[in-house]
Amino acid sequence: MNTIYILGMILLLIILIIIIFLYMGLRISLSFEKTGSKLSAIVKINIFKKITVYNSSKEKESEEEADEKKGSKNLMNPLKNALPYITDFLKKTAKSIKVTKLENHLKFGLASYADTAQYIGYIWAINGFIKTLYPVSKVSAEPVFGDPVIDFKGCLDVDINLLKLFLPAIRLISKKEIRILIKAFRGDKNEK
Repeated sequence: MNTIYILGMILLLIILIIIIFLYMGLRISLSFEKTGSKLSAIVKINIFKKITVYNSSKEKESEEEADEKKGSKNLMNPLKNALPYITDFLKKTAKSIKVTKLENHLKFGLASYADTAQYIGYIWAINGFIKTLYPVSKVSAEPVFGDPVIDFKGCLDVDINLLKLFLPAIRLISKKEIRILIKAFRGDKNEK
């Protein structure tokens, strides 16, 4: 009788820890920088917003040559059938995602002074829109006249509440059209 009580308490404690984990969710942090042809990015995934479970750093020199084209997959028909379910999922997902930090600084320039001024005006307008959507954001753009340049540096922190995301994800995966789309994307022959 006493061991059943202890096992029940342990099971209750495990369920409570799982619910707390799902409620606290994940924090995904992305830091990126592009200077000239060098691009670097750091991705961190934290649980309980503090404990790092994944950390990856990548650096890449961009090349002017295009990569070889991969075999094109026929995804349009399955995507068209699955699109209503995907849009519904994205609407429900928006409630479970919170942007806690958004910082970006862009250096932008073209060979023409007039074109640089015109496009930097568009970029500033977009920055103003982003600041109204996400008050925690710090986005800026700096014009560079006379030199064609696009350099940027920034970071993004996103908190994901897995408890609010769990049921919509199960509903999405349970749809036949979504499973067909996944099989088509993976390249499986049996799409039925």
